[in-house]
Amino acid sequence: ENNIPICNIRNFSTQAVAEWAVMMMFSLARQTPRLIKNGFPLDYDKDFMKYLGIQLKGRTAGIIGLGLIGSAIAEACKGIGMDVVYWSKSSTDNNYESVSLEYLMSSADVIFPTVAKNPDTLTLFTDKHISSMKKTAILVDIAHGLFSQDKIANMVAKGELFGYGFEGKPNEFAKFEGNVWAAPAYAWATSGSLNNSEAFLIDNIVSASRGEFPTRIN
Repeated sequence: ENNIPICNIRNFSTQAVAEWAVMMMFSLARQTPRLIKNGFPLDYDKDFMKYLGIQLKGRTAGIIGLGLIGSAIAEACKGIGMDVVYWSKSSTDNNYESVSLEYLMSSADVIFPTVAKNPDTLTLFTDKHISSMKKTAILVDIAHGLFSQDKIANMVAKGELFGYGFEGKPNEFAKFEGNVWAAPAYAWATSGSLNNSEAFLIDNIVSASRGEFPTRIN
């Protein structure tokens, strides 16, 4: 009402969130959630088949939404020797193969939805997409609210999906059966993110002192 500019701080934790997503991929590939929930059983010479992991090099990572975070995840996956495919509504990158969403969901070994939550993306994933995922696939969900967490976790429990990672509520990690990573939302929490946030805040203040508001939202 008083025409006071409101500015925000953007993209301060892009790399941290991408690394968190890749960490979840590694953890799920080696069934770390199951090991944690079962107290890291010591009979590894007898139980190793029960906790047998997936080698990621040579597997296919599917990135859904090739924005800043999606691109950072794609770069990391390519760096460890994975094949990278992507689906994006607007972005293109000649370093990776662009495919249809249907093909990505049904063929990728690790699926990373990285699109923003909005009216369009809320209806992006259908039941057909979800049921088309391979039983050996891993879903790493940092998009928030685009999937039914209970439904996907139940697929893991029934052996219809190898692993599922998402940011859950506090004390929820042990709630889900099997190879499900449900840790609180610590993806952003790094010293680098805090340094970026402080630097962007200072930039906003300096810009405002000049009458400039590059990150104005109102």
